[in-house]
Amino acid sequence: MDKTKKEPIKNGKLWIVFGLLFAMITPWYFPDSFGEILIYGVPLWAVIIIIASLLLSAFLSYVLKYHWMLEEDKEEAEKRGVK
Repeated sequence: MDKTKKEPIKNGKLWIVFGLLFAMITPWYFPDSFGEILIYGVPLWAVIIIIASLLLSAFLSYVLKYHWMLEEDKEEAEKRGVK
């Protein structure tokens, strides 16, 4: 069950997730009240941005590992097939 990998630029679902995560790490749209709410002394907007940044990093790692077709993968498969 070897699925062929496609370039992520052709996958609309990935772009939607990227867009949502990028929107979450942009603080300008947060209401002013988010600065007043503190979680362990850190404003709520900062906590949201930190969590969204971690999610974005994890999502990028996932996309690179499972959706990105690298030439190295093809070369390694060819080498294994020859031996």
